[in-house]
Amino acid sequence: MMTEAVNSGLIPLADKNYRTQAFSISSKFSCLFVLVVMLCFFPKTTTAQLKEMVEVSGYVKELGQLSVDNGFKMFHYDNILHHRFETEWTFSDKVELNADLRSRLLNGYSVQNSPGLGLFYEQDPNFADLSRVWIDEGNSLLHSQIDRLHLSYFNGPLEVYAGRHRINWGKTLAWNPNDLFNNYAFLDFDYEERPGVDAISAIYNLDFASSVEAGIKVAGSFEEMVIAGMYRTNWNSYDFQLLGGHYLDKVAAGFGWAGYMKDAGFKGELTYFHPEENFFNSSGNFSSTIGFDYMFKNSVYAQAELLYNGGYQQQANPLGSLTQPPSADNLFIAKTGYLLNASVPLSPLTGISTSIMGSFTRSMVIFIPQVSYSLSEDIDLLILSQLLKGTVFRDNVPTPNILFARLRWSY
Repeated sequence: MMTEAVNSGLIPLADKNYRTQAFSISSKFSCLFVLVVMLCFFPKTTTAQLKEMVEVSGYVKELGQLSVDNGFKMFHYDNILHHRFETEWTFSDKVELNADLRSRLLNGYSVQNSPGLGLFYEQDPNFADLSRVWIDEGNSLLHSQIDRLHLSYFNGPLEVYAGRHRINWGKTLAWNPNDLFNNYAFLDFDYEERPGVDAISAIYNLDFASSVEAGIKVAGSFEEMVIAGMYRTNWNSYDFQLLGGHYLDKVAAGFGWAGYMKDAGFKGELTYFHPEENFFNSSGNFSSTIGFDYMFKNSVYAQAELLYNGGYQQQANPLGSLTQPPSADNLFIAKTGYLLNASVPLSPLTGISTSIMGSFTRSMVIFIPQVSYSLSEDIDLLILSQLLKGTVFRDNVPTPNILFARLRWSY
């Protein structure tokens, strides 16, 4: 399955980024406990006061997936029923709390034929263990995770965030070498919010277009931490950013930009990574992306992106970096990558798009056509396909032709 980790036989349990971290909220009911504490924090608060204090939103999604081999002789079906519950607590004009819970009921072929899948989901990739598998029996698995839990403090030009949140430093669409804290997997289309990270971060806004940012990813060891800073500014209608710091076991330094070349959007990122151990006797590598986007007069929106993945290392399971958030110094399953995307609204309620992702240096290409339709103000339908072609997938994926149908109700 190309949404997160439900790929039969493709679960990277040995990946160091997905093993249990040193710190854990040891109770098996940690997710439930944190939610109860939040809801009971103000036991004497009236209903009217509570409505003013907290905003509640979320959605329910039903996602079905049919995977087929190239000979149309093998068919596998998977299903995910997904509920997301989001809360934003406003304690004052300076202090807020965000707490979001995602729960998913997975069943079908991949759950039944993926030994260790429950253990994979039980392991929270962050410092605090806020993940829980409630049911892992037969072909069904029920999993919950608090993927946002952070306090926010605002005081004039200063913003401070502490807890599980996103620190988004990326500029381009599919690959982000500048995003040192929480990269994401482009093919995991069903996780629109994208993963967060357990961290402390701060932003100081110097003026309307310039700021200084810093973040610390909390981890059990220094080799798992990220400590970095960034300076943002604007010059000649372009946004520029300079960044640097400690990234896992490397020193990282990079820059990014976003602006326009006439009527076309033009953006990019470059980051250099150098091992900290034996610093003067070792060599580093860099990864970079460059992207363009353009809106035609007929409402066709086109995007193109190129990647040079200098830290590429071939893995026994090449799909790991396609279905799971990759590291900033190894963003793809090849040393080079390209992405072409075009979308157009057919009507106010219907839109279509298609993407092509591939590599210049490995035999692989992924076709991603999709159509979306708004059934009502709160209900949306998405039909999407991921067609994996080339020898890279032929040798690793028995059913590389995947069709998804998703119904989403938002509240």
